[in-house]
Amino acid sequence: STFKPTTVGTFFGTPGEEVPDPYFGGAGPARRGCIHCGGCMVGCRHNAKNTLVKNYLYFAEQWGAEVRAECDVRDIRPLPAGQTDGARYEIVYRSSTAWRKGRPRIVRARNVVVSAGTLGTLRLLFRCRDITRSLPGISRRLGDIVRTNSEALLGVVNRSLKTNYSEGIAITSIFNADDVTTIEPVRYSAGSDLMRFLSGPLLDTGTLRERLLRSVIDIFKRPADFMRTHVLPGWAKRTTIMLVMQTEDNRIKLRLGRGLTTLWRRGLTSQPDDESSIPTSIPIGHTVTRRFAEMTGGIASGTINEALLNIPMTAHILGGCPFGRDAREGVVDLDCQVHNYPGLYVVDGSIVPANPGVNPSLTITALAEYAMSRVPHAAEQNGTKLVGVAPRPLAAV
Repeated sequence: STFKPTTVGTFFGTPGEEVPDPYFGGAGPARRGCIHCGGCMVGCRHNAKNTLVKNYLYFAEQWGAEVRAECDVRDIRPLPAGQTDGARYEIVYRSSTAWRKGRPRIVRARNVVVSAGTLGTLRLLFRCRDITRSLPGISRRLGDIVRTNSEALLGVVNRSLKTNYSEGIAITSIFNADDVTTIEPVRYSAGSDLMRFLSGPLLDTGTLRERLLRSVIDIFKRPADFMRTHVLPGWAKRTTIMLVMQTEDNRIKLRLGRGLTTLWRRGLTSQPDDESSIPTSIPIGHTVTRRFAEMTGGIASGTINEALLNIPMTAHILGGCPFGRDAREGVVDLDCQVHNYPGLYVVDGSIVPANPGVNPSLTITALAEYAMSRVPHAAEQNGTKLVGVAPRPLAAV
């Protein structure tokens, strides 16, 4: 059997009890023991989940960085060489939450790290290349080789209103359904019921018209199941999400354009990749989901966009800034530095080159650590050779 527990970033101390930092030799923030509320995916409210604000960002602030939250970067502008402060770029940003946006603010920097997540990074780089034209030399490969982790989000809703699957952590186990497919059962916390409106009937094949017709027929054939899935209370407590992920080599493209998904404003739109487009459905995932439903007395379900629009859904959008030896081959070089723009780095899921077939957080972390190891020390950038000087590592526990 390939079934095994997952390794998770959760502190399992005495539930609800706060203790001094258990991870970084006492140098980090205090933590509370997990109370097993199931809310990991929607945001831990109990200080038990090991998130960025408790590790990388926490220590960045401790060591002098200033974190400016709720900012929307609008432009990255290269500066003429020879600036007295050594800056190579100015970053234009504004508040992302204020009712009145106000005048943009500007900061100057020698190095800029774009780390806005795949969609945020691509939006910003497309904007800088094609709208403000501040970075016209960004590769035309921008938006190519976008990965979805070859995913499907399926689910099983238990018919009994007394069922409560929500107690525990979000993802406790994983197994291999075949050589390229892993599946994780996922739970959500009680009250996270709004996501039920993303669910739809589990359909295997068919044209859009056939899928719509079969969806309507399914409602009339099983009205009680429709009510249990879409109307009756306690959806999150009664539902197990089946997160299906694959290592298959498939992809899409993201481009700057207009369409229904952007409300006809300029934004990111997707295009199929002629060489290896992503699957609309994953048969092995459907098989496992139906089997799980049979064993638990549940209702197998898919997603509404897959059922009615023939469009798959993913929880892990990756890629879009491919590596390459020059701007003709990719957006970034092997130092994760944007071609034609020294000191401009991309460090997030957009540089992941393939479908990992599992949750990608540790892969992204490893790439980020690698990228930072390639950034020259500030003194070296100023022409000073360092001898025997290295950052002091933390004593990890």
